[in-house]
Amino acid sequence: MVQVIGETVAVLSRFSSGGGFEPVRIKWRNHKIKVQGVTGRWDRHDGQFKIYHFALTGEGDTFYEITFHTRDMTWHLEKMALNEL
Repeated sequence: MVQVIGETVAVLSRFSSGGGFEPVRIKWRNHKIKVQGVTGRWDRHDGQFKIYHFALTGEGDTFYEITFHTRDMTWHLEKMALNEL
């Protein structure tokens, strides 16, 4: 089941020498979430600004979608879902 969250979160990111970046840890509602893997990434324009999207897996087979908004330099947890096998 997918839950829409839409809340601002704190994110620790790793930057590469080529100018790319990806999330490593998320802090949401006093929960620290270690990113296990980035399963997708894409971006879209918001006027002259960009919004970077990341699809992630976390501990316990939880899936997350987070975004980075260049307009105000903030991260947002957009959605999360538990892997229901």
